[in-house]
Amino acid sequence: MTDEPANLPLEFKLRLSAAKLVVSAARAGGSKLALASALKELGNIERRPPWLWNDANRTYAEAAELYRELEMPLEAAWVLRHIGINKEYAERLTDAEGYYDESLALFRRHADESDNNYANTVRYPAVIKDRVGKRDESTALWEEAVRRYDAMNQPLGVAEGA
Repeated sequence: MTDEPANLPLEFKLRLSAAKLVVSAARAGGSKLALASALKELGNIERRPPWLWNDANRTYAEAAELYRELEMPLEAAWVLRHIGINKEYAERLTDAEGYYDESLALFRRHADESDNNYANTVRYPAVIKDRVGKRDESTALWEEAVRRYDAMNQPLGVAEGA
């Protein structure tokens, strides 16, 4: 972990400490599902400040592995997508693209068409593929994302894709 800023808000410190305690308790309890869920929540906290992105990625990766073992591919896809988001924020675009592609592949194999996360899972690789110069792939993904957002009556997603 990178040195934390001296002026870190107390509320954040408390949330982070509490989440780490939940992870420790889940490890001690032996339930893979409880541990995966606790890790996902810890990752959600760790991903907020840039200096914790690497910690969040390790936390999410462990959660993804557990979700795979538990045969919960959509949960694994969700945490993999969030590793991709962190990689994109860190300007590691090729790494981000790989995580987004892996997440989308899991959604394509396992998601229901009405799953709200599906449209978001299509959107992220659409963005990254444009950023890395893969315009044709990006366009096809954006068209799919817009169809999915439109079917779910999410005008903001449709507008962004347009």
